[in-house]
Amino acid sequence: MGFARRDSSRLTKRGLLADNAVMDSSGSLPGLGGSLAVSLVSLGVVCLIAYVALKFLSRRGVGRPSGPIKVMARCPLEPRRALYVVETAGRSFLIGVGDGPMTMLAELGTAEVQASLPAPEVSGAKFADVLARVLGRSPPARPTGPGSETP
Repeated sequence: MGFARRDSSRLTKRGLLADNAVMDSSGSLPGLGGSLAVSLVSLGVVCLIAYVALKFLSRRGVGRPSGPIKVMARCPLEPRRALYVVETAGRSFLIGVGDGPMTMLAELGTAEVQASLPAPEVSGAKFADVLARVLGRSPPARPTGPGSETP
């Protein structure tokens, strides 16, 4: 019973006013605009940290394929099924991947696989060129000649 009396005494009008006065003296909460600004700044900081971490890790070679196995081509069939052409030790294999275990479907001739692959693209391709190719449009014309390069 003593516990109930102690709780009821804190709920008096005087006790509630005293508790609210303590909250008000610490400062008011920011409005909607302030909360939105704090959220956007926080999101920006998190994105900046992620960007810097990815750049740092990519320079150290994290996430780059290395070793004797190379995926030469991938052909998605359905959302959870795909075919891969994998090259290792000078041999090429056609591998099926799906819900179950991976399955080697065939061994392919390495020379035929190399001949059928498209030429590797230049890594310095402009974003506008890639976007135009994806959208099926012709890339924008660029001026040619000395001094026409853009930074």
